[in-house]
Amino acid sequence: MLMLRLTARKAGVALMYHSVDQRAGDPSKELVPPHESALFERQLRHVAQHYDVVPADRLLEAVKARGRGQRFPVAITFDDDLACHETIALPTLREVGVTATFFLSGASLDRSFSFHFERLQRAYDAGVPNLPAVVAGRSGVTTPSSLHGLGVAMVEMSPEERDRATERLLAHAGPDPDDAGIRRAQVRALAAAGMTVGFHTYRHDPLTGLTDAQLEESMERGRGELADAAGAPVDVIGYPHGRADERVAAAAGAAGFRIGYSTRRAPVTPSSNSLLLGRFGPSLRSVGALALELAFTLVKRESALPSPAPERAPS
Repeated sequence: MLMLRLTARKAGVALMYHSVDQRAGDPSKELVPPHESALFERQLRHVAQHYDVVPADRLLEAVKARGRGQRFPVAITFDDDLACHETIALPTLREVGVTATFFLSGASLDRSFSFHFERLQRAYDAGVPNLPAVVAGRSGVTTPSSLHGLGVAMVEMSPEERDRATERLLAHAGPDPDDAGIRRAQVRALAAAGMTVGFHTYRHDPLTGLTDAQLEESMERGRGELADAAGAPVDVIGYPHGRADERVAAAAGAAGFRIGYSTRRAPVTPSSNSLLLGRFGPSLRSVGALALELAFTLVKRESALPSPAPERAPS
């Protein structure tokens, strides 16, 4: 990494976390496995020691300003509306002394609420029988049987089909837990601590599959309420499921977003489209694995890195 820093290369990386918990997650059994809190802290300390941590809305600016010998900029981001953002992640961020951006939907500001993938996880954990038929709404259809296969199948549904499947899951798995989501006071606490609050859209639909009218609505619904909770404008967006293209980016720009992130595993460079920046999820295994991921991403050309396959956790 020291040799790379001595170059004049202008590049940066955005990291994408979701849940942080006292336990380590199991990717084979969880759609969104949490980072174990002790590993999360060690990863943050590694990043803070070797990189220049900047807010997600300033990463492209920091990349353009980087000079030879200076640290590469890194942005730390979180997706989804989770109470652990404020109860676990925030104290650790403050202890290490770094900032982060939280992409929230605002759907649970004043109520308990879980998204479709969270309800699917609960149904799977509860051992709901014939889960593929529950998701599909009828038996005798070709539906993936694995948890991750079902997760992808729900992402590929139309918004209306996904809503119906989500209601069926709710009926079988029981009501959303009282602490599901992130409340207004918790969003306010994130902002008061100097964190940036970004938008993840109210419904968490994959935006590339929406009509133009649905896409336009998704850029605004719930955004004002989230900005009110944060006490600041919300003008940076993390696209749900990481799915974005030129049409989605144009809609985001038209809605007044300055910066947008997909989950394309790519470095941010001076030529990056500000509304189609890439980012990736850090290793769930070790600090060393994260160090290699960061170095590998920084040295690659943006166009040389493939987009991630959508088989894994929703984001």
